[in-house]
Amino acid sequence: MLAACAGDDADSSDSTTVVAPESPGATSLEDCSNVSLSTTRINAAARTTVNTELTFDNALAVWRMPVSTGQELTAEMNVPADKDYNIAFFDGSGNKLACADTEGNGVDETLEYTVASISEIWVKVWTPALPSRSAFTLTMVTPVATEITDDEPNDTPATAQVVSDSFTTVDGTLDTDNSDADDYYKYTVSEGDVVTINASATDDGASLIYVALSDSDSTVLEENGEPVVHYFGENEMSTSLTYTVPAATTEVYVWMAAQPGTGSYTLEVQID
Repeated sequence: MLAACAGDDADSSDSTTVVAPESPGATSLEDCSNVSLSTTRINAAARTTVNTELTFDNALAVWRMPVSTGQELTAEMNVPADKDYNIAFFDGSGNKLACADTEGNGVDETLEYTVASISEIWVKVWTPALPSRSAFTLTMVTPVATEITDDEPNDTPATAQVVSDSFTTVDGTLDTDNSDADDYYKYTVSEGDVVTINASATDDGASLIYVALSDSDSTVLEENGEPVVHYFGENEMSTSLTYTVPAATTEVYVWMAAQPGTGSYTLEVQID
């Protein structure tokens, strides 16, 4: 069991106006409309990481964990039959980001959130149920990218590397002196899919020209009238691009290109 910042019968809420959740005969006034997280609990929260199973049996628990912008988080909580646990996400200033408080003992909770411009998230779990030592189990999960290799030749749409997984990461190299000025990765898609591309130069970026999303003719696709492309430069070493797949489109190509020289990159592609 991983310890957390916990509340006991005398101090399990973040406000003196809220009755302690495990006080006999009393219930907590906190729900998603008024739940809060005090500075004391923000500072005292136990550190953990995403994809760690957490088990706890007290009235209140608070954890903090590192996250990254754009990361998709899902909290999956198994609730014991005699408890009604609720869950909320906060940032480091105590601002509520998301919350789930489905009523009823033994009702499992699921909470989803896409991280926006923060590097840590705080998770608060609390219950209005009467005293017991029955425990909840909480897992914060996030999709994990499948590592693939840069398999040559993949220098044209016709010879593109076919990728079957919907979430992948690859470390690749372009070398124009060895007839490898381009890398193409081909993905199967359906109408309504959202393609997210995160690309970074892993050297000085001088030899990388751009990353783009294209069709089989190397025509760069557009999102809201703007080309889905990023040109690398001294102050443009990384990017995040998105594209929503229209009707009748069944495949897209992620295209990495270089100018004379050698360039290396990290490329992450996710299709939801």
